[in-house]
Amino acid sequence: MANPNPTEARKAKRARRRGKPGTLEDARALLWRALSRAGELLEEEDPALSLKAIHAISQGAAAYARIVEVGELEARIAALEGDGSEEEGSGPRLGRGAA
Repeated sequence: MANPNPTEARKAKRARRRGKPGTLEDARALLWRALSRAGELLEEEDPALSLKAIHAISQGAAAYARIVEVGELEARIAALEGDGSEEEGSGPRLGRGAA
């Protein structure tokens, strides 16, 4: 029996295949392992492989820095949100404007 809605079937199949999305910490750990491996390749005798490792390190380091920055910002936002909910009325509050 054919599926009456092939678009929905395709979306469901894609969702099953993808599984659970990774976390920011998973990506950070994976990038760190990749950077470590690329650092090991810098010592290779083949100059072409060393140049590829240099390129991989420069690209990976930029991505790693962004991931670390986002993680730090998320932690700061969580701390700010946590401080405001503990003591209501203890400090200045930001409103939504005149509306």
